[in-house]
Amino acid sequence: MPDRYADAVRARRAELRAERALLDGSQRVELRGELALSRIGAAEAAAAALAAVGRAARSRIDDSDRAGGEQLPGQVGAALGAVVAAVHAGWAADLAPALRRIATRRGIAVEPGWPVLPPPRSAVSTGRPEPIRRGRSLLAGAAEGVAVWRLALLPLAVLPLLGLPALGGPRFAPLAVGLGLLAIVLAVRSGRTGLRRAALRRCIEEMIGAARITIDTDLGRRLLELDRVVGAELDAAVLHRRGVVDAELQALAPDRSLEVAGG
Repeated sequence: MPDRYADAVRARRAELRAERALLDGSQRVELRGELALSRIGAAEAAAAALAAVGRAARSRIDDSDRAGGEQLPGQVGAALGAVVAAVHAGWAADLAPALRRIATRRGIAVEPGWPVLPPPRSAVSTGRPEPIRRGRSLLAGAAEGVAVWRLALLPLAVLPLLGLPALGGPRFAPLAVGLGLLAIVLAVRSGRTGLRRAALRRCIEEMIGAARITIDTDLGRRLLELDRVVGAELDAAVLHRRGVVDAELQALAPDRSLEVAGG
């Protein structure tokens, strides 16, 4: 006739040995593995979100006027702030259950809300485009305007060489001068627009780069703090649980009667 008590003791001892095998200090390895995976996941999420902000901003730059360009850094700053908050929130939502699983697999009871994750500290700052130096834009625009003016005067210079009248000669000189001045004005305006948009692109790229550094730096700080605090809490809980398991194993130590009953 089977001895149900002996079978239950042996089954319980097997359960305790399996649990005891998880209480050998491996919680630190698992903790650091989960922390590393969480950082990789957060970095991937941040890269995708920041790239989307960059694409949207660049398309806005190409279509923006001066007023729209002045507002764009603030709008991009708000978008980057939302990205930073979303990345940190997603990181916390994924990491906290993983850390709880490390404890529960070892028979450690954790309180609701454990672990308490350190809050983010860094904020995204709004950049400002580099001011355009007026002399530089005027010089570039004037050079382009003079080139256009020369094209306008080219027929007046070439036609006499071919033995043809230069379309009225001096009578068209004022028109050529006017066209040249108009070309210079338009070129100056175009040059300033190009310089403004280039400065805006640099500003947006710098803001996105700063946000990427902010996310990485703040996550690094939070992960180090978790490794220190949660690691110490797990170590203490594992040590206590190991003592409980060892005591129960000792209490269930086999005796001759059980060995004989179990064969």
